Amino acid sequence: MPEERLAALLIEARIAGRKIDAIPAELAPRDEDAAYALQDLVVERLGVRVGAWKVGAASPASRPSCAPIFAGHMAESPAHFLATIGGLNGVEAELAVRIGRDLPARAVPYSEGEVWDAIDSLHVAVEYLESRFLDHTAVPELAVLADNISNGGLCWGAPVEAWRTIDLSEPEACLTVDGREVTRAVGGNAAGHPKRLVAWLANHLARRGRPLRAGMLVTTGSHSGFNVAPLNAPVVARFIGLGEAKLTLVGT
Repeated sequence: MPEERLAALLIEARIAGRKIDAIPAELAPRDEDAAYALQDLVVERLGVRVGAWKVGAASPASRPSCAPIFAGHMAESPAHFLATIGGLNGVEAELAVRIGRDLPARAVPYSEGEVWDAIDSLHVAVEYLESRFLDHTAVPELAVLADNISNGGLCWGAPVEAWRTIDLSEPEACLTVDGREVTRAVGGNAAGHPKRLVAWLANHLARRGRPLRAGMLVTTGSHSGFNVAPLNAPVVARFIGLGEAKLTLVGT
């Protein structure tokens, strides 16, 4: 089956460290459901534990998308992740939340308020982006979705104090790479307030039989845009009044 063949390619790329040059058109997922099924299949075949999820959207009204983040690719700040010369080596400043209680499947969808109340803490985070494709811009968008939307890892900072009193609709964020500020933005997340995203994710995963569990992190989209981090250059995501997270990509 095409799904099996693409899953095998993605798994081989992860294990052997070899990029996928291109894929035949017939191997691309036919729709979102097929792409999400591929995410599940790769997790199952690799035997990894999912410790977090990423979720985002192109606008406050557009349909979100999501991907798992493997527990072995997560670390508290300050973190060091292995990366390769010539890899994608992308970094983004994000806000992540930690789920405080399980959100299992049920007949009635969760409301935004219910899911928001189930959150235990808020954290500044850095998402590390790495693709299993040689050029992730040259493959079908649904293939990128199947490849966990190019997630390579996640690091997060200390819990934000009194975070429920803070307006998260337009936070000010900056990203520095090797001591130089490369991005600063107010309300830089195209999806808007993260509440809608986390609620959508909770319901989406519950329907798929992979519900959000207590202790999982959810990172809610880039506030800085995509930036490339040179190897061994410290990356700091800082949200004014909230805190920071630090990540360094170490060359292999």
